[in-house]
Amino acid sequence: MTDLSKILKKYKIGWLALSPDNEKFVAQGKTLKEVLVKARKKGVDQPSVLKASPIDNYFIG
Repeated sequence: MTDLSKILKKYKIGWLALSPDNEKFVAQGKTLKEVLVKARKKGVDQPSVLKASPIDNYFIG
């Protein structure tokens, strides 16, 4: 399991793209479309994406 806390604490808003294996940060954008375009320009056609939020707002369960 990858610890994303170092990546997530840098970004409070917007969308984040990670490599398909969730090991590497690829891009950040204000919209989902923007982050997908940026990821594709970097050669990552199918990134994992998530919406950034302050780390204390995450709930997993």
